[in-house]
Amino acid sequence: MAGAAYPDAPLAAPPGAPRGAAATQAEIGVPPGGILEELDGQPIGPAVSVGPPPGPNVPWRRGAAAATAMTVRRPSLWIYALVAFLARGGLLVLVLPIVVVPTFIGLANFVGPASVSAGGPGPRLVTLIVLGLAAAVALVVVGACVAAAAEVVLHRATAATPEAESIVVDAAADAGGTARAIGRVAGVRLALLVPVVVAAAVAIPAWVTVAYRELTVPSDVAAPLAARVLAGAPTASILVVATWLAAEIVGGFAARRSALLGTSTARALARGIADPFRAPVATGLTVVIALGITVVVLAVTWWTTGAAWDAARRALASSTDVLAALAPALALAAVWLAGLALAAVAAAWRATLVTMELLRRRR
Repeated sequence: MAGAAYPDAPLAAPPGAPRGAAATQAEIGVPPGGILEELDGQPIGPAVSVGPPPGPNVPWRRGAAAATAMTVRRPSLWIYALVAFLARGGLLVLVLPIVVVPTFIGLANFVGPASVSAGGPGPRLVTLIVLGLAAAVALVVVGACVAAAAEVVLHRATAATPEAESIVVDAAADAGGTARAIGRVAGVRLALLVPVVVAAAVAIPAWVTVAYRELTVPSDVAAPLAARVLAGAPTASILVVATWLAAEIVGGFAARRSALLGTSTARALARGIADPFRAPVATGLTVVIALGITVVVLAVTWWTTGAAWDAARRALASSTDVLAALAPALALAAVWLAGLALAAVAAAWRATLVTMELLRRRR
């Protein structure tokens, strides 16, 4: 083995030596460089410090407890969560109990008797379809942008709370500007609408068949038309619901990565697809609890709003006293606002629960 080129090079002073003193390799008993070598021929050097070994992830129950405490103590999160929920279609869900579905004859009169002929759909029907699709696309895009803005504020406000900071496993990267974050989150949400739209396109023929049958010969006039259509084509309905649920799970993780970690849209989608499989039990528990609370809140809201709506309609149709008819209308407004408040709390708790699920893991 080759000897050291500088056997007496000054080294740091040994412990206890006067300040400024130096020692040579020989004085402190360190063999000259090259005397000891690794098996591959490389000199033995000091170990490279890589930090402490990674510890275990924060337990799920701790993240759930932090999400619950945060939701209760910070009502400001309710507003952001409610805006995101309403902009992404929650408003349509909440008004379903008070929407009067048009009859088949009413739809035919609106479309016009000459809209369909032996030669195919007429210009009026084509125009109505194009305008309807354009309006739907515009509403979806605008709603996605509004919801993305609310989501970015919500997720960043959630991650900045003491409850979240106490369980964050890794420090978040620079998420960049707010405008860019909103664009990334909107891109994630719009991209995940594609599989849902495809599934809905596959289900539409079955739904149209059932809807035509229910409009001409109703099977149960007491049940809402939408419920009868969904139940009449179970395979198509399950396909759409399963696709939507998968898109919501992936989108939840991907949107938070884009808002909190500055991850690009494509990479956030890829990581969002993998996130549920990194902790399937915890993810499943989060989804089941969050979805269960949402379903319970919506069911209570639908039932109470529907009952108040029926009472208000009967009072307005039969009563000649303005004050007597006004009371059920005010009761309807109060019930609907109460349902809105419950939806806000449920949306905030659901959002913070998913955020804690991401932050508690090692990324």
